[in-house]
Amino acid sequence: MRRLFKVVLPIVIIAASIFVSRQMIATAPEPKRRAPKPVVPVVEVLVIQQGEYQIKVNSRGIIQPRTQSTLVAEVAGRITYVAPSFRNGGYIALDEVLARIDPTEYQFAITNTEASLLGVMARMTELGITEENLKQSITIETEHLALAKNQHHRHQRLQKTGTVARSMMEQSEREYLLRRASLQALRNNLALIPTQRQILVADRKLKQAQLDSAKLNLDRTQIHAPYAGRVLEKEVDLGQSVSKGTNLGTIYATGLVEIRLPVNDKQAAFLDIPNDHAQEGVTQVTLFTTIGQQSYRWQGRIIRAEGAIDASTRQLFLVAQVDNPDTGSADNTPPLKIGQFVEAEIYGQILADVFILPRKAVRAGDEIFLVTADSRIQRHKLDVIWRDKENVVVRSGLKAGDRLSITAIPYALDGAPVKISDSKD
Repeated sequence: MRRLFKVVLPIVIIAASIFVSRQMIATAPEPKRRAPKPVVPVVEVLVIQQGEYQIKVNSRGIIQPRTQSTLVAEVAGRITYVAPSFRNGGYIALDEVLARIDPTEYQFAITNTEASLLGVMARMTELGITEENLKQSITIETEHLALAKNQHHRHQRLQKTGTVARSMMEQSEREYLLRRASLQALRNNLALIPTQRQILVADRKLKQAQLDSAKLNLDRTQIHAPYAGRVLEKEVDLGQSVSKGTNLGTIYATGLVEIRLPVNDKQAAFLDIPNDHAQEGVTQVTLFTTIGQQSYRWQGRIIRAEGAIDASTRQLFLVAQVDNPDTGSADNTPPLKIGQFVEAEIYGQILADVFILPRKAVRAGDEIFLVTADSRIQRHKLDVIWRDKENVVVRSGLKAGDRLSITAIPYALDGAPVKISDSKD
């Protein structure tokens, strides 16, 4: 009996609890429903005005020398001298001797060629003397021929009268013919003089050209700096043998540097780009970079645009120029380095009578929220003419005094009420 009581008692208690709970739920009063109070968003507004806006196009590029040259050996030989400044990063002066090739072989070539030229000049002098002697000999031989001719004619007349023997007449005839042959030989030799002179003149010109070439080769044993600048790379050193065409090093002028700056078509439309070789660059550009924790700036100008659009990026490259980039400045701005990466800010046109809106207030699809006089939202589609990281520029569709909401309002509908914050009006 006691065991049965222990089993039945818990079941009765549970059943009673379930019954009481259901009764309490069934007889509980129904709660009253209350409509939620409408929430009016609080927004900050900006009263927009017309004004001017300076277009600034951001780009980037790498510093490049405007003038860069590879020094090449024009003659072969052994390097016997290297200037102390001819080192990577060294400063070089205009016409400074950077390196010297052993000149001995080329000095010998000059000596040999000078001797050959002197020989030709001596033969020309000798030919002139020979020509003068031939002329004098022809004069004398002409007189001898005249005498021999007269003698022969006299013997012919006397032989007819029997006064002169036939053998004497024949001897005078032989003398006359020999004189004629001798005169003709002299005239033939004189006629060859101009041709011989032409040969000697040509030989003299050849020897003179060889001498000039030998002197030029001797000059080429000294490698001069074609301009003042710096050494970008040195590729030879003392004692090294080089052949003609060997690269000795690379130098660049320090007076000017250039930077290729890519811009797209829309950006280029707002820039004054020089389009004529005689047009001076007036578009200013500011270059800046950060070295360590310090930012530095350099001023330059756009001097030209490249002649073709890059096929891979479809962008136009503008070329900016910076004067005297290697001298630094009074405010401790360091010199620009070749190969240095810099950011650029190109100053474009100044837009007049435009509305400048903060970019954060412009929603996707170039839509903004205006706040009407009765504090309601008015959705407005913009006709944007320019945008950058901070601003959006509009010329039409707005009017001065319009209130722009700069507070993000998700899912706002046209005509929705808003409350204007006291912090902005």
